[in-house]
Amino acid sequence: MARPTRRLLTAVALIGVTAAFACAATASDSAKKGAATAPAADPASTVAQIGDHSITLKELDTQAAGQLAKVRQEEYDVRRQALEGIINNELLSKEAAAKGVDVPKLLETEVVSKVTAPTDAEIEATYEQNKARYGAQKKEQVLPQLGNMLRAQRSADVRNAYLKTLRDKYKVKVLLDPPRVAVGLDDDSSVGPAKAPVTIVEFSDYQCPYCGRAEQTVKEILKKYGDKVRLVYRDYPLSFHPNAEGAAEASECAKEQGKFWEMHGAMFANQAKLAPADLVETAGTIGLDKTKFKTCLDSGKYKDEVQHDFQDGQSYGVTGTPTFFINGIMLVGARPIDSFSEIIDDELSR
Repeated sequence: MARPTRRLLTAVALIGVTAAFACAATASDSAKKGAATAPAADPASTVAQIGDHSITLKELDTQAAGQLAKVRQEEYDVRRQALEGIINNELLSKEAAAKGVDVPKLLETEVVSKVTAPTDAEIEATYEQNKARYGAQKKEQVLPQLGNMLRAQRSADVRNAYLKTLRDKYKVKVLLDPPRVAVGLDDDSSVGPAKAPVTIVEFSDYQCPYCGRAEQTVKEILKKYGDKVRLVYRDYPLSFHPNAEGAAEASECAKEQGKFWEMHGAMFANQAKLAPADLVETAGTIGLDKTKFKTCLDSGKYKDEVQHDFQDGQSYGVTGTPTFFINGIMLVGARPIDSFSEIIDDELSR
């Protein structure tokens, strides 16, 4: 069992990895080069001159704000991943020493021995739920892969649960602060008290399927945290979604009649019905004056408002939807509620 246990230990050290990695320089390669930390530069300092005109660092950073936000987030993610590995290894070493065993034996007892193998019925059921994904692959080819996948998932679940008990036992507190973006709220629609300790700003697209999937998670968050959370919705219609911008403008037209959130929910509930004629019909079903709504929508009066949101999003580093900023901390994609809760709970504890 020594070899599987070593593989498990390696996996434990990598808990928290959320990105796929391609070919890149190793840590030792970076160490050889050395990296001195430069002092923070003065925003008013000159970075270029054209004749007697000076370009300042502040101007440069404003122009590159979106890309810089992405780089800072990537830097944080790398540090956090490494920190998680250090913490997990330290916890395992402490607990192994406390029990008078080595780390592989500890993992064998607390993790490996507690992972149950999936039954044939469970593997079969998983196949039936997902068989459309496997295309022309034969069932007898897929079932062994599914069995391995389910075993790996169970191993990860047991491992994560065990490490959580160790974090609680040894009172782990992560003090590495993630990068924060000063996100403007504009005058966009919101839910929750203005003075809530946690503000979530969502940049989203009504035609994006991932945004539709995230909508249920957002509802769960608001229900779970109540008055502790405020949600602000901002538009980020992607160019390859032909009806997204019109839907965003439709939400503003509905807002004129006091029914922004009703229109918002109806559009996410049926993302296949976002053409102009569909939007007018939807407006009628939620009790809007259809004539006033259509006049508003046809006028394009909120086109600039929607574009303003989009441009703001770009300046904050938004490149896709949905993107959330939780007290300025970026979270991208249709993530499970636990991903939100981890950040929200940490913010509330501050």
